[in-house]
Amino acid sequence: MQERAGVVLPAEREVPRMDPPNVLWFAGTYAIAFSAYGLVASLPRSHNSLWIFVVSLALLLAFAAASRLLLGAGWWVPGGLAAALAVGMVPGVSVGFLLLIDAWPDELADPLTNFSGWTLGVSVVTAVAGLIAFWLTRFSFLFALVVGAVVVGSELLPETFDEGLSGQDHATAALVTGSLLVIVGVFLDIFGHRRDAFWFHALGWLTVAGGLFYYTIGPSADQDRGWVPMLIVGVLMVIASGPIRRATWAVYGVLGYLAAIEHYLNKGLDENNWPFAVSLLGVGLSIFVVGMLLHRYGKAWSERFIRRPPPFAS
Repeated sequence: MQERAGVVLPAEREVPRMDPPNVLWFAGTYAIAFSAYGLVASLPRSHNSLWIFVVSLALLLAFAAASRLLLGAGWWVPGGLAAALAVGMVPGVSVGFLLLIDAWPDELADPLTNFSGWTLGVSVVTAVAGLIAFWLTRFSFLFALVVGAVVVGSELLPETFDEGLSGQDHATAALVTGSLLVIVGVFLDIFGHRRDAFWFHALGWLTVAGGLFYYTIGPSADQDRGWVPMLIVGVLMVIASGPIRRATWAVYGVLGYLAAIEHYLNKGLDENNWPFAVSLLGVGLSIFVVGMLLHRYGKAWSERFIRRPPPFAS
């Protein structure tokens, strides 16, 4: 059972779609979210904290009510996106409330160096709200907000123990957090929750990439601390992407592999001479051949790795 009278029924939960309605739903959600915070930012300066709290709370309640109505009518994706919008307003409500009680820090130009426990608290509350919304809706996109809040919180947490940490300390925190998120995604994959695992893979590897990138451009004299792990991890991700059937691994793996290889080629060869071009040709060919091997043998390995979820019962 897929659709009836234009209403998206629960089978949509099992088969993600990239079709015009979904594109418009998600694009509309992003536009609404930006507009909502644009509205909050344009509120009158007089009694600003009260206005921020009231308007943010009103939007949160409106989105939550819309989510319940849409889900009750069988519109699972629009209803889930409305729930995501409600969760997205949690930071606005939290900050507005903290402003009302005069607890929000005055200077937030750089929360990584001007730490306040309240900034970490907003991240924690947002993550918890996202988990509650997922529990109520089972809409996997909500994990994008949960994981995003976890990543932000992980960068704020070290300051609770030692204020004024260096950029390398925060890069290390990003590497640890991203790795843990990917591990969670792998376990979700193993137990058949592939759709729920996506954002743990996508944002987890993005966080790891950010940490490694800092090491490649940071003030340390040994930039190989970033390039060498990027090359090794990139190669391993490309190889593993076939057996685990994760295109996100392939994308990040290829980007890391190409970035590191080009760095070392630029370092050792003249980019204006033919050896450099031939070397890049070989790199492209290696990626192409690995793609053929994964297509041929990856499926057999994936059957050993992934636990298949039971078919959807209509």
